[in-house]
Amino acid sequence: MKIIPLTLVLAGTLAAFAADAQPRKAPAPEAKPAECAAVGELPKAWDGQAFAIDGQTLGGTGLKAHLRIWGIQAPELRDTTRVESVPGMRARAYLADLLAKADHKVKCRPARFDRECRIVAQCSVGDQGDLGGSMIAGGMAYGFELDEALPWESRAGQRYADAEFEARKARRGLWPAWLGDQ
Repeated sequence: MKIIPLTLVLAGTLAAFAADAQPRKAPAPEAKPAECAAVGELPKAWDGQAFAIDGQTLGGTGLKAHLRIWGIQAPELRDTTRVESVPGMRARAYLADLLAKADHKVKCRPARFDRECRIVAQCSVGDQGDLGGSMIAGGMAYGFELDEALPWESRAGQRYADAEFEARKARRGLWPAWLGDQ
């Protein structure tokens, strides 16, 4: 049996935690406009009634494309075997509750299309404010592609990173499971 000094174990654990704490960025390319021709042009703004498809995607009344909430990554609703996951269901339920409190009335500012031709947008609901920020603060999502600056709010990425730090520190929502506490 090989004995590993405790300082090496702690250093490795801290390095893994620090690497996990960094903002996530997906290497996937943005969709080309030709690939998204069937969904039409990117709207300048959208407001209407929306419903939660999963913890990061909304369906909007009158929209051809789904809305992907800017700046967050929530657990996948279904795993590779198409079975719904508990974390994915919890994230979707949390988002659905935020929408229900605002009577499903959403205002969105589209930023771009993603590779699945969803409209990536920063969305808000009534008194609940920014949906992405609320999902992160509740521990149901973490920051995603936060280095992408929004023309209308240059510090949105930092605001989301700060909210993630606080949710992680307080072990809100899904953070206990993500950190291996459960």
